[in-house]
Formats: sequence, C-alpha cells, structure tokens
Amino acid sequence: MNQMELYRKQQSEPVWFSFENPTGAKGAGGQENNGAKGHPSDPVAPGERKLLCDMEGPGVVRRIWMTLNEFGMCNCGKDAFPVERVLREVWLEMYWDGEDTPAVRVPLGDFFCLGAGKMAAFESELLASPEGRSLLCLIPMPFRRRAQIFLVNETEHTIPRLYYDVDLTREPVGDDALYFHAIYRFLPQNKLCEDVEILPRTEGCGRFLGTAVTVRPNADYEGRWWGESEIKMYLDGDRSLPSLVGTGAEDYIGTAWEQNVFATRFSGCLCCEKEVTSFYRFHVPDPICFSQDCRVVMQTIGGASKADLLRFLSEGKAVCPAGTDIDGHVHPLYRREFSWEEVPDNCSVNFFRCDCYATVAYFYLDRP
Repeated sequence: MNQMELYRKQQSEPVWFSFENPTGAKGAGGQENNGAKGHPSDPVAPGERKLLCDMEGPGVVRRIWMTLNEFGMCNCGKDAFPVERVLREVWLEMYWDGEDTPAVRVPLGDFFCLGAGKMAAFESELLASPEGRSLLCLIPMPFRRRAQIFLVNETEHTIPRLYYDVDLTREPVGDDALYFHAIYRFLPQNKLCEDVEILPRTEGCGRFLGTAVTVRPNADYEGRWWGESEIKMYLDGDRSLPSLVGTGAEDYIGTAWEQNVFATRFSGCLCCEKEVTSFYRFHVPDPICFSQDCRVVMQTIGGASKADLLRFLSEGKAVCPAGTDIDGHVHPLYRREFSWEEVPDNCSVNFFRCDCYATVAYFYLDRP
C-alpha cells in the first residue's frame, strides 16, 4: 500500500460483520451481553450454509478472517474431526450484485493455499495463516449492488465453533472496477499428454491474479520428479500456442532445481512431501491483464533417467517421452519418430505423466 494514502481523507465508511454484529449495522454491535463479549462464535451444522456477510453496495470487501474449532488445540483425542476433511469439505462461496451463480465457490483449504489438507503458518501479500491456526484474506473485492459471503459445511460433522469477521468499506466504486472470481478444479488423474486447465477460457476484460496448485503424484512413477511442467497463458485470441510460457513448476514460483517449503509475498510452497505438494503464486508485481479472453494451463511433465523411463515403458505405465537435455540443449522427442540410441545413457528424460491435481484460479472480470 502507498503510505501516502494512510493520512488522506477517505470517502468510505467501515462496516464489520461478525456474530457480534451479524448485520453490520451502525451502533448495533455487542448487544447480547450488554457490550461485553457475548457471541464471538457459532456452530455450523452439517449441510448448513452459514451467512457471513450480506451488504448493500457500493463497497469493497477488504478483509476476511476466520478460525474453526478444528484448527485449535481443543480439537484432539479420539473424537477429533480431521482437519483435512474440514479444509476439503467446507466451502467458501461469494456472490456479487444479486447473481444466482457464485463468483467464488472453493474448498476452504484450497482457497487459502492449503490444498494439501494441512494447516501451515505462512504470510503472503493476499492470503495468510499467521500461526497456522486461522485463515486471513486481504484480496480487495469491489461490488456495486450487493455482496454475500457464505461458509458451507458439506461434512456430516457439526463444527462446534466458527469465529469470523468480514471487514468492508462502503464507498463509491468506479466504472473501471472489476469483480473478483475464484474457480476450483479437481482432476483425479489427467489424461496422458493433456494439460491441466487452471482457468478455462474466460471471455471478457479482466486480470489473472494467480493460482494455488496441489499435486498428488502417482505412485506408479516411484517418486520421480513431476514438476518439469510449464505454466502457459493464452491471452486475447491465442489458440494453438500461448503468449506466456514459463520454464517449470518450481521456476514459476521463484525457486529452482525442484522445490521445498517456503513462503514469500507473492509465491511459495506450503507443503512438499512424497504424497502431496501444494504451491501458490500471485501476479501482483507482474500483472496479467486481458481484454478479450484468457486461458491458463499447466503441463503434466516430469523427469527421470533414461533407464527408469525405459523400465516404465516396459511395465506398461502411462508415459510419453517429451524431450531430453543433451549438452545444455533440449533434444525434442515429442510427436516424432526417434530411436532411443539418440539419447545418451546418462541423460535425464522429460516425459508426460498422469497425476492428481487440484487447482484454484484467482482472477478479476468485468462482470459479477
């Protein structure tokens, strides 16, 4: 934030929603215990859509914070409900301007970059879990007529305590303001040689804000590296080939030579285990804007030794050679006839593979 803005007069009115003031009305908070702490939390029953915020516009959602009973130290013992199920089966929904279709419908964990199903302490520019016991969103979300936010419990378990607040400002919203959206996609196993679609082709004027990706590697590949995959972005009429292409999954989030756990303002990897890896990137300093349409995909390429790949092929595993590095140059193997004698025995080979993916695309669009 520009610090110069901190002391300038603002044409805005702060509005907070919580169980202490569920309507966000002026002068209406803290009524249940005569001004003392009286209603900080509420249970969420199985199947319940708990309304967190319903405000007439125009305005901007500035901050969303919450914690659930299952994130705290009291969720322990034989009756403890698995945090992984809460993160996967409790959903966040957001609606703008009275639309029937949600602009956001994403599992809680995936929305907050915790798609591995484990809480982790981290801080980024837009999303955070300061000590791994709460969830914090600072993505600005403007609306013109109405904002509604729900938490949906799709488990058979009653969440004993949900604490939350949604902080907004009531203020004018200009004609150039875009609506926030988030799309969740789950792919139990990709088809061989097909990209994973993070953002399906979306028409309109907008901005691709970033992504959170969770990969569960297929055990068939015996722990071999999955992340040679490049991120590709098709912008404003691109069809057969994209305008923006990265160099690998770990490169995309700012690290290199595979990846481990880290978190920075705009990218990070919050879980890196044999069974699951989750990572995020936000395009804040490097905006990805489009005026006609946008599509974002991730390749499904890994790497292994020549000997491993030949063995995988002989065992009938789902692999397709993509290329090999010979003296610092990629030797293409994809969609062409070749002999394995062309590939030196000491070379690694990139190959298409089939794994499990869960992705979130965060973006702004010119319609709600």
